[in-house]
Amino acid sequence: MTASLRVQAAAGRLRAAMEAGHGTPEELAQALEDCRLLQSPETAAARAERTAVRLPAFREERHTVGLDVAEDAPAADLALRLRLSQHDVTHTDVRSATKLRITVRPQSVDCLRWWICWFEAGTASGAYTDGEYTVRGRRGDVAVDLTIVGDAVHTWLEAAPHAS
Repeated sequence: MTASLRVQAAAGRLRAAMEAGHGTPEELAQALEDCRLLQSPETAAARAERTAVRLPAFREERHTVGLDVAEDAPAADLALRLRLSQHDVTHTDVRSATKLRITVRPQSVDCLRWWICWFEAGTASGAYTDGEYTVRGRRGDVAVDLTIVGDAVHTWLEAAPHAS
C-alpha cells in the first residue's frame, strides 16, 4: 500500500470520526496518532496481503456499551477510536467508564506485539486457552482486558514471548 493510499485511508477514518460526532481537534489528533496505517508501513503491507476469512458467527464483529456508561466516557471513546482506526478489532465491550474488553485478530507477529505494547500489557499475566490469548493492560485511565485471537497466535507468542 502506497503512502498516498495510507493517507487516504486515514483521512477516511478521520472523516468517519467527525461524522460520528467525535470531531474536536483533540479527538482527531488522537485518532491520527492511533492510526497504525500511518505509523507502520509494514503492517499496512501485511494488511493489504491478507486474504478474506469468514469468521464463525461467534467471532463476527460485536461492539457493546453498558447502559449506564456515558457516550463520552474514556473507555467508550477509546473503543470508538479503535473501531474506526484499527482493522484488527473484532469486539469491544465497554463495561464501565474506565473498563474495556477488546478482542483483536492481528495479521502478523508485529501486529500482536503492537497491541500488547500499546496497552502496556504484561505478558507474564496472560493466559492462552482455546485459541485465545487474554492479557490485562491499560491505556491512560482505561483498564483493558485484551483478547487476541487467530490461528497463528500461539506460534507468534512462542516466537515473541517478551512482546511487552
